Amino acid sequence: MATGSPVETADRVAGVCICVVCRGSAADNVAVQMGDACLRVCAVCGSWTWFPRESAARQTAVHDNDDYFEHPYFVVRRMVTPALRRRSKDVFLRISKVMDVSRLRGQRLLDIGCDTGVFLSIAHEEFGIVPVGLDVAGRAIQFARESGIEAYHTTIEEAPAQLSGFAVATAIDLIEHVPDPAAFLKAVARRLDPGGVVYVETPNIRSMVYRFGRLLFKLSHGWPKTLMSRLFPPQHIQYFTPASFRRLAQDAGLEVAEFGIRVLPWSDIAASWPALVVIEIFQILDRILGTKILIWAVLRRSLNGPHGK
Repeated sequence: MATGSPVETADRVAGVCICVVCRGSAADNVAVQMGDACLRVCAVCGSWTWFPRESAARQTAVHDNDDYFEHPYFVVRRMVTPALRRRSKDVFLRISKVMDVSRLRGQRLLDIGCDTGVFLSIAHEEFGIVPVGLDVAGRAIQFARESGIEAYHTTIEEAPAQLSGFAVATAIDLIEHVPDPAAFLKAVARRLDPGGVVYVETPNIRSMVYRFGRLLFKLSHGWPKTLMSRLFPPQHIQYFTPASFRRLAQDAGLEVAEFGIRVLPWSDIAASWPALVVIEIFQILDRILGTKILIWAVLRRSLNGPHGK
């Protein structure tokens, strides 16, 4: 993964804290602090950015190790269950709002951050796509290859040239992990055909779950640490509001073709029953307030001219 991105460099200038979305100041408002690092709120767009910024190499190392791969949350998420098949179908249902997904049969689909390729395998079974994936985790890529998926141990920015010309790509639960989200979306755009789309999901920092986390931090000064690290895992180095995510996509040269927010079904949450009940209470409030926990978007590369330069 490349180092020295514009985001990383700008962060180090005179200790200034710069929002990764709008380049506004995020210096004055600490939302959550963990050790020497903190999430700061942009005064302009409301995005949360992690400071000090992780280097691209460090962020890759955090994800490319056995502890991360074997975390119980991801073990559960990789199980081929009816819930996982439903999630896959729901992704294609949202993509179908902007294109005829039946025409994807026999076409390559690129899943960025594919892990072991379980989503791609289901998409191949259900929709006839040709699965292609990439991930920074070498062990996950090995599993994907063993299941017959064309998979690459790389980032989208450094992927080989043949990974281009896609009608559809997916990047689910990923953009909150990348060191430079604007550069990431521009790199994705370059891999799409003109008129091609990428489906993205990421947490909505306006959700009541995160509001509760911020309040808990203020009241408890970061205790209990286990709960705080579950609410704000250190691998998540930025969070977006619906408005700031739209801005990020548009600044990257992508059209927001479809956009929404959604709740998490119980079957998608790897937590104990007491925690599930608490989360569901917050999600009821989210439904009422219109602050559901996940942002989703179908972003389209323009038919006219190159994008993502």
